[in-house]
Amino acid sequence: MLIKGAGDLATGVAWRLWRVGFPVAMTELAQPLAIRRCVAFAEAVYAGETTVEGVTARRVESPAAVEEAWGQGFIPVLVDADASLLAYLRPEVIVDAI
Repeated sequence: MLIKGAGDLATGVAWRLWRVGFPVAMTELAQPLAIRRCVAFAEAVYAGETTVEGVTARRVESPAAVEEAWGQGFIPVLVDADASLLAYLRPEVIVDAI
């Protein structure tokens, strides 16, 4: 599953999907517009990694690192304003949470 955006509402969607077992990847801007950063996986863009209610998201630097993050038990967040990750992953589900 690909979620465009990693703000607080997108984080809620990603959190729930991850908790029930779906592989989730998120894209975000280089300078996220999220206001409630303490409850948004967008914070991983700045901090490298952030945890919201027991689920951790980590910034990845390339589409190839997405599957590695899944293997390590993290939600990958890729700075990708154009959502080019879409062509790489070819997900069955896309959530536009921008």
